Amino acid sequence: RLARHGLLNPRTILAHGVHLDDYEIEAARDAGVWFAHNPRSNMNNQVGCAPVAKFGDRLVLGTDGIGADMFEEARFAFFRARDAGSPLGAQEWLRVLAANQRLASQVFGQEMGSLMPGSAADLIVLDYQSPTPVTPENLAWHFIFGITSSSVESVMVNGEFVIKERRPILDESNVYEQARKASEKLWANLRSLS
Repeated sequence: RLARHGLLNPRTILAHGVHLDDYEIEAARDAGVWFAHNPRSNMNNQVGCAPVAKFGDRLVLGTDGIGADMFEEARFAFFRARDAGSPLGAQEWLRVLAANQRLASQVFGQEMGSLMPGSAADLIVLDYQSPTPVTPENLAWHFIFGITSSSVESVMVNGEFVIKERRPILDESNVYEQARKASEKLWANLRSLS
């Protein structure tokens, strides 16, 4: 049905994909869609396990709003895939998470995932104390079993720190004021629909 209406294309994001059959997955892959896997949401809602190993290299991680912790989402994806007998291991889930920046680059039309001139220059600094060496060969396993969101020490957005040494570098009162105004506008729009 989506294909008939021209809705399967490289800008399409299919979320969950729990009930897609092989034919539908192939059609979506041929159209170049993105597949957003939301393991915690799927587990919470008891809707099943997506056949993520069939989704290809345009598989990304999402949360479906159940949280904003992508470290935790990747960890759940790894364990859920393990439980389902999927061949996707730690390396593959690290690649899936890295694909999120490819999707963001495409959607926002700005290079993400590098610190080259013209890129978004978004980055995080981790404070991760490991009892074992971190190497390129075992980084994915540290990511799955050791690194957590509590390891985030600093965050840079568009080349500017918004959190530095675990402290916000922004006017929190202004952020809350903007959030209140946005929520009032949203509620007014919702009320006008009824």
